[in-house]
Amino acid sequence: MPQNKKSSKQQVNIADKAARKPRTSPRGGKRTQSKKTRTVIISILVGVIVLMLAFLIVGGIMVYQAAFSPKKKVAAIDDMTSHIKTPAGYRDKMAYYILGLLGEEPDGPTEMLSILCIDKQKRTINILQVPQDTYLGDSDRWAVRRAADVFGNPKPLDWCISCRKPVEKSEIKDGKHTVCNATITQKEGSSSQDLCGVFNHVLGLPVDGYFLFPQQGLVKLVNLLGGVDVELESAISVNDIDYKKGVQTLDGDAALYYALNRKSGITGDIDRMVRQRKVFLALFQRLAHQSKDNLTNNLIVPLMNGSTPIRSDFDRLEIVELLTEIKDIKPSSMTAYILPGRTGKAGGKTYYAAHKTSLLQLLNGSFNPYGDKITEAAMPALQELGSGAAMDLRKQVLSEISVEQDGAAPTTTQSTTKKA
Repeated sequence: MPQNKKSSKQQVNIADKAARKPRTSPRGGKRTQSKKTRTVIISILVGVIVLMLAFLIVGGIMVYQAAFSPKKKVAAIDDMTSHIKTPAGYRDKMAYYILGLLGEEPDGPTEMLSILCIDKQKRTINILQVPQDTYLGDSDRWAVRRAADVFGNPKPLDWCISCRKPVEKSEIKDGKHTVCNATITQKEGSSSQDLCGVFNHVLGLPVDGYFLFPQQGLVKLVNLLGGVDVELESAISVNDIDYKKGVQTLDGDAALYYALNRKSGITGDIDRMVRQRKVFLALFQRLAHQSKDNLTNNLIVPLMNGSTPIRSDFDRLEIVELLTEIKDIKPSSMTAYILPGRTGKAGGKTYYAAHKTSLLQLLNGSFNPYGDKITEAAMPALQELGSGAAMDLRKQVLSEISVEQDGAAPTTTQSTTKKA
């Protein structure tokens, strides 16, 4: 409440009197206490000032490094820890995805490797399959010579513990980083980056994502779908279930067996790759005919939440969106090829090596409809072996192997599907 002038004057006078009152006490106690209080306050202020100075110095150093450190070094790091994707100007037209089947063991060879080129404007998919024994040579990019061994054996990175980044061989001298003189150590490499690098540097193709099925992940997805209908060339028996020659609905185990069973040698692997087309086409057909809700809640989410999810740089919802985007592409608009190549020996072993001329012709004709022409310069790691022409590409329009997807596997519960 407002105070009158008289009360205010009385308060001031009281304060003045208090201020003028001698500050004495027995043995000077109040004066000593005041001196100690001032000392404590001064110490606190000095500590705060020191901390503020330290903060400003450290912050200034960080700002200076961010502002004046060489930009080229940053770009070099990105180049070593990422793969080449479709240029921004073509992403509305094209996309490239690795599709594969992993080995039984985590560090075992991949059982299938291919890259899908999706033409978003023409609504087509071209598939390039890579044999297991595809030769990578002695390039320093990978720790192995065979394409199938790359994912299970990532190349260790030369790592600078001071700069906290991978370094180029040219930056190493006597085991130390020439930039900061720190000792170089080894850091675990990236399986996915090494695998994407095969398609980048051997085939000259970009990679926008990868989808690698663990074997039991494929089994689980096929069973969730109620099986897949595949035309068998001959009878097979899996888990005491007999499947006759002709169109049969395979459960997950039978589909995996059919996709993996092979004769020995490179020719046996290529024959198996042609059969694998049937399994994955049937799988796609069943997935393409699901409602988005069923695809999400009853198929992809359970698969990705389980113990054997698809190894991918896409999350579950992005996988659903991609399937929804391409579900209307028909088998008649899908064409598969085997990597053009020939056999040859290196280090006493037989490999399958890409045939450069045939590969360039195939890539520019079927896998590069909008970009600049692919040249040898885009394939710095490609090495040829052997002589003569490339082997048969096994070109196949997938409508040739398409069958109606309406069966239910004998050991699974059929999910909600439509005829394909």
